Amino acid sequence: MQHQPTAGDALNDREALGISLAERMALDPHTVTDEFFSRLKEHFSEDEIVEMVFACGIFNWGNKFNITMNMDSAEESEYECNMEYRQEEIA
Repeated sequence: MQHQPTAGDALNDREALGISLAERMALDPHTVTDEFFSRLKEHFSEDEIVEMVFACGIFNWGNKFNITMNMDSAEESEYECNMEYRQEEIA
């Protein structure tokens, strides 16, 4: 797994855990272990955790949709156009 954010100069504990949750869900949701969930509960209410998991799930779904459909920006858009998507065969 990539480097997990930690509290420090830029982030407080709450912010670092929220970002870590989003990263874990995007890279491998199996890494949201009971231990990690216990750490979340030290800083967030159950309602806040549910909201974060839901929001991360929606964003991850959007990312998967965009990649699968090879979505691209319109030519007149401020965003980069002609995006290239990696393609791989199932092993």
